[in-house]
Amino acid sequence: MMTDERRAWLRGAYLDRIMETAQAYAAGHSHFADSEWESFIAAEFEYLTELSAEDHAYLREQAGLEAWKRIRDDNIARRKEVFGLIRSDHPDVFSGDIELFAFDSGWGDLVRHAAERLETYPEEWRARIMGGKEKFGALVLWCQYDTKQRGARSEIERLREEVRLRSLATCEICGSSGRLRLSAFAKTVCDKHAAVMGEFRDDDGMHADPWKWNEERRLEDYIDDVIGKGRALIADVQAGLIGDEYPAESADVLKDLAPVRPRPTDHVTDTDAEFFPSPLRATPIGQRIDDDTWSKVGREQEMLIEFGFHILDSVQGACVKVEYLDGYIRDEIAQWREFAAQPLTESDEEFLRGYLRELIDAEYERVRLKQNADRNNE
Repeated sequence: MMTDERRAWLRGAYLDRIMETAQAYAAGHSHFADSEWESFIAAEFEYLTELSAEDHAYLREQAGLEAWKRIRDDNIARRKEVFGLIRSDHPDVFSGDIELFAFDSGWGDLVRHAAERLETYPEEWRARIMGGKEKFGALVLWCQYDTKQRGARSEIERLREEVRLRSLATCEICGSSGRLRLSAFAKTVCDKHAAVMGEFRDDDGMHADPWKWNEERRLEDYIDDVIGKGRALIADVQAGLIGDEYPAESADVLKDLAPVRPRPTDHVTDTDAEFFPSPLRATPIGQRIDDDTWSKVGREQEMLIEFGFHILDSVQGACVKVEYLDGYIRDEIAQWREFAAQPLTESDEEFLRGYLRELIDAEYERVRLKQNADRNNE
């Protein structure tokens, strides 16, 4: 069994070769794909005949981590450049930080199209783009507007649906023509970038629109839900809840990884309540997540800080039969990997799956009891 001392020695002694291998892979790849990496790394380090097979495996693992970090940083820089340029070209229609665009730069033209459309709307609508996310392989934009203005709601929701549908035919990575693909998670990518998906599910290619997977969930309900969460996320920014980063871990293996951002316990509601409702604690589920966050310590607390809003979104979005919940939860958490501050380990994902399942079960029970009470009242 390899000791920590052995790992430290190997990394120090062969760091230049680890970095050289990582850079070679990152230079030719816009995303980290397990299958492509395994093919690339298979024969690396075997020329070091003085080392054991276990040593070779550790060096390949370290090179993979370094390659992943470089690709992640390049993607973050690319997203900032693409969305930063769009925002600078259309400054009057954005009301949020570019970090709230939680999807790849391939959908940049769709965001630009939406910004150009918002510029044509009446000023009294106060229509703004606040951010967006990838959800089940589609682009969901968060918008704010004056709901009292005649025609505003129907037009803006029509635009958001148009953008969502177009995203299902556009590669999220490069912007080329693509389609919705299904593996451990859902993502819309082209043939060139299909390798990032890993092993495909049996029903891959059978669905064009994820919203039609479950006919019980109406699109209008989903839109209302997303708008509320978008406003809540912006409230975090406006209220300073997304603040300075805490120091990075000292462990060498985590060197240069972006630390998660801490969130203070005091949640401040913006004075403009109509457009910026209260953040995470605005709902009972959010209150529980927040309370749980500050009752835990270490890595579990870090993950609840980082994924608190993702967890809330997943609980409120759970509308599948109980027998399909495990698959739904796996798909949800798989989508968080790409934007995680550091790679999620198996134990990390096990904790998140268990925690998310517990919240969803509690919410299902609450809904069941409420339905029974409503029937009795009738």
